[in-house]
Amino acid sequence: MDNIHENLNTKEILNKVIGEKWIAENSKGVFIIKDCILVQNFTGKNYTYRVVNYVTGDQKYLFYRRHELTEQDYEGVINKIKVLSFYDMKRAADGSEMIDVIFKDIFPKYGFVVREEQVELSKHIYENMKDRKISLSDIAVGLGKTHAYLIAAIVHSIFSKKGRFYKQMPIVITTSSIELQCSIIKEYIPEISKMLMENGIISSQITCVLRKGKENYVCENRLKDYFQSLDPKRKRLSEYKGLQKLIQNRNIDLADAEDISGYDKRKINVKSSKCMKCSNFKTCAFQQFMKQARKSTYHFQICNHNYYLADILKRKDCRRSLLPDYQTIIIDEAHKLMDAANQMYGTNINEHEVNHLMKKISPTHSKKKSQKELKNLTSEVMALNQMFFDALTEQIPRKAFSDDTEKFPTTMTLRAMTFLKKMLFTIHEISKKMNYIERQFLIDLKTVMDGLRAFLLETNIYWMENPKAKGQRMLASIPKVISKQLGEDLWKAKRSMILTSGTLAVDGDFSYIKHQLGMNPISHWKINELTKTSPFHFKENCMLYISKKIPYPNADDAAYIHEVGQEISRLIDASNGHALVLFTSYKPLRLIFEHIKEVHPNRQLIAMKRGRNTAIDEFKKSQNAVLFATGSMWEGVNIPGDVLSHLIIVKLPFPIPDPISDYEKSLYPDMNVYLKSVLIPKMLIKLRQGVGRLIRSETDTGVISILDARASDNRRYHQDVLHALPECRRAESIEDIRTFLREKKENSYFE
Repeated sequence: MDNIHENLNTKEILNKVIGEKWIAENSKGVFIIKDCILVQNFTGKNYTYRVVNYVTGDQKYLFYRRHELTEQDYEGVINKIKVLSFYDMKRAADGSEMIDVIFKDIFPKYGFVVREEQVELSKHIYENMKDRKISLSDIAVGLGKTHAYLIAAIVHSIFSKKGRFYKQMPIVITTSSIELQCSIIKEYIPEISKMLMENGIISSQITCVLRKGKENYVCENRLKDYFQSLDPKRKRLSEYKGLQKLIQNRNIDLADAEDISGYDKRKINVKSSKCMKCSNFKTCAFQQFMKQARKSTYHFQICNHNYYLADILKRKDCRRSLLPDYQTIIIDEAHKLMDAANQMYGTNINEHEVNHLMKKISPTHSKKKSQKELKNLTSEVMALNQMFFDALTEQIPRKAFSDDTEKFPTTMTLRAMTFLKKMLFTIHEISKKMNYIERQFLIDLKTVMDGLRAFLLETNIYWMENPKAKGQRMLASIPKVISKQLGEDLWKAKRSMILTSGTLAVDGDFSYIKHQLGMNPISHWKINELTKTSPFHFKENCMLYISKKIPYPNADDAAYIHEVGQEISRLIDASNGHALVLFTSYKPLRLIFEHIKEVHPNRQLIAMKRGRNTAIDEFKKSQNAVLFATGSMWEGVNIPGDVLSHLIIVKLPFPIPDPISDYEKSLYPDMNVYLKSVLIPKMLIKLRQGVGRLIRSETDTGVISILDARASDNRRYHQDVLHALPECRRAESIEDIRTFLREKKENSYFE
């Protein structure tokens, strides 16, 4: 991306030029500028200098000297190179032209296929970056949006350097998944960097850094203290060696640590409350990393949505930002941004964490009067804490205790409010009685008090989580006006913002996501929208079957469970397994899985369980298994090839009601308006995410089967579903599925 200063790292390009036999093998690289390399040879008496265009092979002898060039001489030599006819052969008049050069001239040399829609997408993103506008793009799987926005960003950086008021600033890329972040850093950027350098578009490597929360890094002091406290005979050998290896290699990223348990990681990760008082603060590897990472010299800063929003909130409160000032933000997987906002703008109080803090503060000895008082106060908080959560649990309606409820509605009664206020008062008294040594807990106490005060506000929606797990119960809340707050915080900055996802629009309409993210007050001229359909041939390679036999969805109805089980049994016979059966909740998954097990005792059936991730790996390694899944399997999982050739969606993925949706519903005049404005768009976005698991490449073939009566012909959501999905062949019967797969698959598929 740096096309002005010379690049002194010439090894790779020099080897290429020597390999082409354009220069002598004993040549030495001096520097690279644009698409030219300056090479030096020694005759035994003089040093000769020749410039070679390492893309075209054009070259010219420049001069000789008795002594080697020094860096002070480089500026004059560069001026000589710039006037040569073959210098910067890949000149482009503007960014749009350069995007064409990269996608149409350079990438095909490395095996990439030219996709006009990908080029259009990259140009769209580039223009929005240049004009400091907001881009909303809904881009189907397979179009290559990651390459599109990375190239747009690189080209934008190249041409913005030519501006009169240019200031070096990074571009921030935020995603919801660590997998995509790692792919961008370890695969996309190094690969793009290599191709563009070899073709003279850039003269030095593109740099990037991954930013994560402090809990993802090792505190060297805590690691050493924890390791010294271990008994090697009582610790698992692999974990002991893993910790030992961490000490030796000074690797601070816990993601790269091998054989370290989750418990170990919590014992050795960075705790910011201890950093400022640490005697090793200046030499700490984590602090050195953070100092380097905050520099604006990186081309890309890459993080997740939570980290990006944490930076926004710190800037809002005039605190030190996490990220350096940046010129533009690319929000990939933008449909998940609201989930991150609910976490970052929300508040929660965990029963266990309050008790744990009180136990840490409580004195081990209580001989002095002050110690006795402190011990009594911490005991009082723990008692109030339990009574507070008991009072809230009692208010949860019995009907709310279903298998799949995560957010339980409760009521802040007068009794619960009394316990809450007493807790606040007592914790405040504790903070006043702390001596110098105990003041390390003041930050934690303030966090608890701020969290508790949030539940005194009438402007919040609140709910309970884990109500049956006494000691682990949690009370959570978010502001009722979260979309408005998010809108005020995100869109006021004068920078370009690129939001993209495979499921950002509903039938080409971005109204739902714009409402969610508080974009409604923004002027229309500032937002540009783009939708791109899949390049894959769905009409040839995919078949859609919507069952007409299944009753209205009801997991408590034995007849419904039986009929769905029978239909799934027929469907997996038709595709000889190779199927993913997607549910919206665990109860029908369990019931139907047991039914199928009886009917197919010899078929490999895999059921996803809460917290069990091995099911996906087991399915990927199989040949023709059937995976019964819910939750995370609706998005972000890539299973290309024949292992997954039949996607069976049991029920349309309408969101499960919770206190947030109950409040949301109250803002609409009637249920029909709420259904049309919120529930149907949410369902269709989730449906598209689920369907996206099936066709992942140009060669994938398969079947989508939907077993929800509400999606069948002439029913309420039939047209909505058809418009949301790619255009496919329609199957009228299960026999049509069998015939289609016989056409598309090899004989070995059915063995």
